[in-house]
Amino acid sequence: MRLSRNVRSVSAVSEIVPSAALVRLAEVPRRIPRIDVVIAAGLLVWALLEAFFAEGPGSISARAAFAVGYTAPLVVRRRWPIPVLLTIVGLAVVRGALWDEPEAGAMPFPSLLVATFSAALYARPAWLAVAAAPLPMVAFVFGNFAGSPTVVDLAIITFITLGAWTGGWIVRRRAAQLVAAQAAGPELARQAVASERARLARELHDVVAHSVTIISLQAGAAEAVLDDDPGQTRVHLEAVRKTAHEALVELRRLVGVLREAEPVYEPQGGLGRLDELIEEMRTAGLAIELHEEGARPTLPPGVDLSAFRIVQESLTNVRRHAGAVSTRVRLRYGEDALELEVVNSRGTGKGALGAGTGHGLIGMRERARLYGGTLDASEASDGGFVVRARLPLEALPR
Repeated sequence: MRLSRNVRSVSAVSEIVPSAALVRLAEVPRRIPRIDVVIAAGLLVWALLEAFFAEGPGSISARAAFAVGYTAPLVVRRRWPIPVLLTIVGLAVVRGALWDEPEAGAMPFPSLLVATFSAALYARPAWLAVAAAPLPMVAFVFGNFAGSPTVVDLAIITFITLGAWTGGWIVRRRAAQLVAAQAAGPELARQAVASERARLARELHDVVAHSVTIISLQAGAAEAVLDDDPGQTRVHLEAVRKTAHEALVELRRLVGVLREAEPVYEPQGGLGRLDELIEEMRTAGLAIELHEEGARPTLPPGVDLSAFRIVQESLTNVRRHAGAVSTRVRLRYGEDALELEVVNSRGTGKGALGAGTGHGLIGMRERARLYGGTLDASEASDGGFVVRARLPLEALPR
């Protein structure tokens, strides 16, 4: 029980201590730190007071010499942790061999605990630190500090010394993890940037596919009425010009982000542009009915963008594969999910761009899956096609 409490306490401390301080604690400095001198001096005063005033065997001068031997080596405990621990244990064994009478004071156990903690933290290689764990028990058993130790005495001292060793070992491992994390930080940042740029590349695909579809439709419509209705031709060509301009603006922005060493991200389309998208597709010849059920909430940016792109890609696919057919877009804003449905009637066989690559449906499914949602796409009973998506919502403000 005592050992488990020690381990939990040390773990809690390791979480509170700032990372930089924890790493510094595990380092071996070139010069002896002032704190080590203070610790050794404090324990020396303690040991000398016991040598002069506590009951015990031997002369005062001999006991004072042992007091110095127990504490002075702690000054260099970071640089030579195993020799320091062996020195204190050796002196304790020598003291036990010289005198049979037990000491009334606590020395050398405070020094042993500090030395044991230091051996677990600073000894290199790691196996040497592990091998040092039982050494304090040697001093207790053969130092004759408590007469004939009982099983309870052995259990208590084992918990105490093992707790000190465990504390040093936990600090050692935690510091090593922090150093490794700091070393891996730049690589993790590069991976995050690469992942984000891959996402932007998928956005680029959506923009290009949608814009090229609209441009192709408008150009075809302009060609069809070129001789009979020059005014309508001008309308279609204006739509081509506008769509091409918008596509170029978005392409420049996205390609610029992909080229930057440190990307700067700007907000992209969302359902706030849904009416604009519907009007654009209607101008291209698609008969669309839009139905929204419920009040549109303030959506998280990722869900908002994904919902917009799913509708956009679905409508692009309708024009690509089915042609100018009647289409219904339905959005239902529930308390826990946003449901999308895009349904088109049987195709005319006059799709704008013919067969696609199939990447559009894959991209839509990935978008839905990214936010814990689902997407189903299948042929409708009347020969048309239906896309249904569900994107979960959590505690959205309304």
